[in-house]
Amino acid sequence: MAEKDKLDEVLEYFRLKSSELKMAASETLEDEIKELQDVLKFAQKRIDAATGETKDKIQQVIDFTQQKIDELTVQADLGTSQARDVAVSLADEMDELIDDLQRSDLTKKAGDVAKSVGNLLGTIGKRVGKGASDLSKTISIRAELSKLNNRRKDLITQIGESVYKGLHVSGSLVVTDDLVKLAKEVESVENDINNKKAELAKVGKEENLSDEQISKIIEDVDKE
Repeated sequence: MAEKDKLDEVLEYFRLKSSELKMAASETLEDEIKELQDVLKFAQKRIDAATGETKDKIQQVIDFTQQKIDELTVQADLGTSQARDVAVSLADEMDELIDDLQRSDLTKKAGDVAKSVGNLLGTIGKRVGKGASDLSKTISIRAELSKLNNRRKDLITQIGESVYKGLHVSGSLVVTDDLVKLAKEVESVENDINNKKAELAKVGKEENLSDEQISKIIEDVDKE
């Protein structure tokens, strides 16, 4: 898995947990602590194979999460109203950290995807009574599908630029070897996209998502 992919997954998972905290109505902080423990485990699994800037950013997520677990543990006996206020405040802090991590060129584009995934899958998870841990495979495949779609768009743009340059120079369409190569690559990526959509549908079923919910995820990716 590429460095960027590792960070994308952690941020998407982190964003989803933030969405769940905002929608939850817990009477105690036990659920919030469990959500953070899930984040901690997820990030720790990804950091082992990460390097450089990606590793540093994932470590920031881990440090923040551990700090918040410690803080919430101390406040575990708060009343219902206070517990809910703490949960909302925590979710806001999580969003702020994500925004900070997404300011670099490396993750700016991924940030928009992460926010979309968090909002969509957070709503779906709540609707079917499942949390981010139960939808982790769906999140991962959804991210892979998004990258394939972006690759296809990049290739189509390259084809358009090549055609324009040919028309501008010679006044007619010239089918070059490079143009043929790009067209074949588009075909290959489109096959990968179809296979990835089929994989997402299969995993979505395993994670108890309905056909409508799966279609919504795919539709959302196609619109990005």
